Amino acid sequence: MNLNKPPKSVLINSLVSRDINELRRTATALELFYDLIYVVAIASLAAELHHALSDWHHVGHAILMYAVIFFTIWWPWNTYTWFASGYDTDDAQFRLSSFAQMIGVIIIAVGVKPAFSGSDFLIMMVGYVTMRVPYILMWLKVAFDDIDSRPVAIRYASGVFLIQVAWSLSILYFSNWYLFLALIFFELLVPYIAEHSVDKGRNTKYHFEHIEERLGLLTIIVLGESMLAVVYAFNNVVEHFSKGLVILAASVVLILFSMWSLYFNDTIEEELASEKKAFIWGYGHYFIYGFATAVGVLISVNVDVLSNSAKIEGHIAILGLALMLAGYLISVWLCHDFILEKKGLQLFELLILAVLVVVIALLFKSILLICIAFVVLNIIRLARKHMQLKIQHGT
Repeated sequence: MNLNKPPKSVLINSLVSRDINELRRTATALELFYDLIYVVAIASLAAELHHALSDWHHVGHAILMYAVIFFTIWWPWNTYTWFASGYDTDDAQFRLSSFAQMIGVIIIAVGVKPAFSGSDFLIMMVGYVTMRVPYILMWLKVAFDDIDSRPVAIRYASGVFLIQVAWSLSILYFSNWYLFLALIFFELLVPYIAEHSVDKGRNTKYHFEHIEERLGLLTIIVLGESMLAVVYAFNNVVEHFSKGLVILAASVVLILFSMWSLYFNDTIEEELASEKKAFIWGYGHYFIYGFATAVGVLISVNVDVLSNSAKIEGHIAILGLALMLAGYLISVWLCHDFILEKKGLQLFELLILAVLVVVIALLFKSILLICIAFVVLNIIRLARKHMQLKIQHGT
């Protein structure tokens, strides 16, 4: 049974698996709206990290808080996105569930500052509960409506419920970093356990073309967040004109263009039929999003350095940007080149660039040279693709 047809009602329909072969399945207006709410939360977190790094204030703690809080933002988005790929009915019940989760994101965005600066997760916990309750209820409805998916749905609902109770209790009574990290591990474990059904063929049915588009759209959003740092750079060019700021602004524009190009150079839709590859790809995007957002933060920090408004040393700011770029490149390699099992030197191109970027930062302290390295790799890949197309068409 599938939902590859108009819903029977605009109010409530059965939550059963959609047709994985549905043609022209694209992101809905609701999904795009849902994504934009996350812009607020991610921007709030990026602003906190920017201030901490620029002021060189409790940097180790700031990096840890960034990683943990980014997970609490990304994970609900990730689970909602995969659920919607399998069960979006585009009716009132699904929309209200989505709206409720969006309210939770807003609350999480409000809680970013107290969590980041004071390790006070209470507001974020309220937002997280607000998001997870409708998510659990939707899985319970799947268990009721879809007999084939019932075992998987029950495992999802019970697993998320137990982890949510543990999160709430830990924040209210047993706040501990080791417990936090353990709960993150168990959050990641829930889908793995839920989808590993002993009943073959009864795991969740996802539309891989749709899910590839959805994760790609959030990549565009976080790169768009980093583009705000480019605007910040050009504003400073106008207000504090200097040769260094002009070179920085021009270089980071080309770097971000290159980051976009490297991510969208390949399609991995056909590889996602492999459960192992799907998990690597899905979970690997946490690092893609986290590093891409941090790139924007470090661009802003380097602007502050050249504008003489930062306490961080210039060479450390450049190295920080290089490390975030290297992290992004390694993450894209994991989610694309590694999964696609590219052959020869092509398999290692992104890893080589990642090492080269860090070496340039250490030896030459030049963002311009880093930019040139990114552009060169993009030119190489473009030329290779051009030659492959010529060979395919016999010209």
